[in-house]
Amino acid sequence: MSAQINGRLFGRLGITRRITRQGLQRLEEQRNGLPMRRSVRGSLVAQMTGVLCASAVGLHSASNHCQITGTQEDVRSTVSWGKVARGMRDRRQRIGLELFNGPFVLPEKRCLRWREIGIDKRSMLGFVRTAFCESESAEGRPHLTGDGDTGLQERLAAVQASIVEEQVHYQQRIFKLEKENQELRRQIVLRQEGHDLKSRKLRRNPIEMFSEILDDLGNLHAEFGTQAMLPQVLVVADPNAGKSSLLEVLLHTRIFPRDGKAQVPVKFTVCDGPYHLAQFNDSDREFDLENPVDLEELRKQFEIRLKTALTDSSVSPLVSLTIWGPGLSNIVLVDVPVAPVIEHEQTTSSSERIREACQSLLQNSQALILCLIDSSRDSEYSKTVELVKDFDPDGRRSIFVLTKTDLVETSLANPDKIRRVTDGSLLPLKAIGYYAALPGRGPRSEPVEDVEKFEENYFRTSKLFSSGALKPEQLSTKNMSRGLAETFWHFVRNSLRYQIDSLKARKAALEKNWKSNFNKARVLDRDELYETGRMQLLDDAVRLTSVPQSVWENEIEDRLWTAMADYVFDNIYVPAAAGSKDDLKVVGNIRLKDWAGTLLPIKGVEVANQTLYDRFKTLASRNSSAKDKDSIYDNFKQTVVDEAFKLHQWDARAKESLRVMLLSSAEAPYIITPDDWNGAVRFMEQACAERLAAVQKIIGDMLGPSSWEKWMLFRRQTLEHRNRRAVVDKLEKLIMPTEGELTHGTDLSKDEINVVQKTLESQGVKVDPAFIRDTWRYLFLSRFLEQAVSRIGMCGEVSDSEDLNAQPSFKNDYSDVDLFYRIKRMIRISSVALRQQLTAAELGRLEGEVKQILDGLERNPARIKEYFNHPRIGLAEELKKITNVQEKLEDLAKLIEDEGTGSFYGGSRNDDSS
Repeated sequence: MSAQINGRLFGRLGITRRITRQGLQRLEEQRNGLPMRRSVRGSLVAQMTGVLCASAVGLHSASNHCQITGTQEDVRSTVSWGKVARGMRDRRQRIGLELFNGPFVLPEKRCLRWREIGIDKRSMLGFVRTAFCESESAEGRPHLTGDGDTGLQERLAAVQASIVEEQVHYQQRIFKLEKENQELRRQIVLRQEGHDLKSRKLRRNPIEMFSEILDDLGNLHAEFGTQAMLPQVLVVADPNAGKSSLLEVLLHTRIFPRDGKAQVPVKFTVCDGPYHLAQFNDSDREFDLENPVDLEELRKQFEIRLKTALTDSSVSPLVSLTIWGPGLSNIVLVDVPVAPVIEHEQTTSSSERIREACQSLLQNSQALILCLIDSSRDSEYSKTVELVKDFDPDGRRSIFVLTKTDLVETSLANPDKIRRVTDGSLLPLKAIGYYAALPGRGPRSEPVEDVEKFEENYFRTSKLFSSGALKPEQLSTKNMSRGLAETFWHFVRNSLRYQIDSLKARKAALEKNWKSNFNKARVLDRDELYETGRMQLLDDAVRLTSVPQSVWENEIEDRLWTAMADYVFDNIYVPAAAGSKDDLKVVGNIRLKDWAGTLLPIKGVEVANQTLYDRFKTLASRNSSAKDKDSIYDNFKQTVVDEAFKLHQWDARAKESLRVMLLSSAEAPYIITPDDWNGAVRFMEQACAERLAAVQKIIGDMLGPSSWEKWMLFRRQTLEHRNRRAVVDKLEKLIMPTEGELTHGTDLSKDEINVVQKTLESQGVKVDPAFIRDTWRYLFLSRFLEQAVSRIGMCGEVSDSEDLNAQPSFKNDYSDVDLFYRIKRMIRISSVALRQQLTAAELGRLEGEVKQILDGLERNPARIKEYFNHPRIGLAEELKKITNVQEKLEDLAKLIEDEGTGSFYGGSRNDDSS
């Protein structure tokens, strides 16, 4: 092979020349009959496998095996996914892929080798040889210009589109498997006791259960308006009062954006745990807060979510984050910005949405309000304090925290101010507790440990607080965190029973409503309905294979004749039989072959595809007449069936193979056996009778109501009806004989049309030639078919003992029977061939296409919601979700009752000896 092929093939794959030149040379030697060294072959296979694996999982590089020098799109556009995907489906869990916001990354930076995805060396070598042979054959051809380049570009674009589609499909499969892998990884961690694994799933924390219940109740409130009253700690403060610094000290990490503040509510679920980790509730990724890289990535993701919640109305305005750490108090903190609540002049939809979310949090009668007061300012003018008084006038759920007390002591402006605040003489406030804290003293980048040391040293040496302005247990962030946790869990314990009873009452009302309206239906939510409908559709697709072959063939044959009957009479039989008997044979044979080579194969495939569609649709709605039939699946099933047949295309080779088969059958001999003759006679008699009835009905509509109908049914003839009757009368008198054989052709001559037209004009009837020609067409067909039915009725059946070949005159008198025999045989051959194609290939392809559509629906919950939008679904979903939340609340209440709330406070490192 030349260097040009090396550059063409491996340049697009992004492989450097240094790993391919020797391998290409050895492969070429082997193809010429020379042996290849095993080491060279294995090296080349390993290199190619590394490229394929890197492309398949979207890696930027595959170490030790290959170097990717091109872009990811270049690799994706040239590598086949077939062999890689088969192994990945079975071994994806063992590989342990982790999906982050960027490309796929293998854990521990481990290279993906060919044995891990189930590709043996022999199959990979076959792929490499195929690629090389295609490239070499392409090199041997001369360079194409014009249409040749266009054709190659179109093929290349089609291959690239197919590869991208496959990649998206398998990527979605990975998304689906991630949730299943979570439970397996949790079990593995539990088995590996004694290992230093940073996983929060070692023990289920009660605060995590409580936070999950809060999320479920929030979803219930958003979807169904169900009220949720469970405690949370709402942190509010004036600008620059130290709220962000206090939260960061409580979380023991610097998480807030350095260049701004959160303008949306943020919920922090703080958990006591052995490792300092963080995780967003809508993501599976855990951030190691002791790792600077993870911490910086967490800040970026946090800032992105804040901006998205602020601007995107389709996203929840509440950003949720869970943080684990040694010594942290088990508590739920919600950072509530007060600006959207106080500043009512904001009129944008996003601002209004955030304001409503903040008001809903503050209106929760079970929520604690942690209000920060800047001691260095005039607190009596604080808007936040006024807001707290409005929502909690009795002070039964308010806690005030004095910040920046060191500035008050340093300035000595009013040393007695703190005492006046706490005893209520300065601010007429009622609260369940007061605390003093110094969450910061300078730049935000200062480590939290230094801030805690400074705070501890300050309160130990402060002259202002040594005078007894506050008790020692009310000083420092540590003591405040401990007291806040105790108060929080006290509120939780008191509110659980009330919330459980409230949900029980709501559940009883929903069950009563269900029994009144949907007593015979099962309580299934939208996901369960989708799974049930999905399984039924897949069963229906499989059930198509059990339809007997004779049923397929007879149905296709009947449908095909119905679709082609008009064409057969108008373009084959009538033009051929209108002349002499010799013309019937010659013209009929020519027109029959033309029909078999053009229209019949195309129409046959359309009819077979329509038959398959109707049969599948019938199976999908097989219980439509049953009394207990559930119509909730009808829209879903009908849509999936329609989309499947929009996607389904009959094999393109079927038309050509059917055309060749029909042309060969057109050359077959005529009627041979008496059974053939008898079948052809019956077929022709039935076909002509049906066609005659249809033509006579058309003539009746053209002539309008008869005299009896005018008098008895009060119908009237229009001007067109009267003109038609006049034309028919003249045609029967002047052209068409009333008795004897019909000798006139199918068309009128120009002179005959002029005679009829002038005769009618003399009687005051004006019609155009097209009107006369159209009337003659149906009049001729009616008389022609009447004579054909009369003639075929005299044929009778032939016994088995009679020899048709010994009576040539007998067959010459009835050549039209031969013609209908050949027509019937062609239709039968078409139905058998199409049935074979249907059962051999089309049913399997249809099942795969149905699965593909269902997988696409599963990735699009909005479309599933469109299909299942019955009123009972909302009732069932609310009932199931309320039952689920009620069970979680009862489990939490039992856990608290068994162990006591004291064990849930957390904060083992927060004990203060002050």
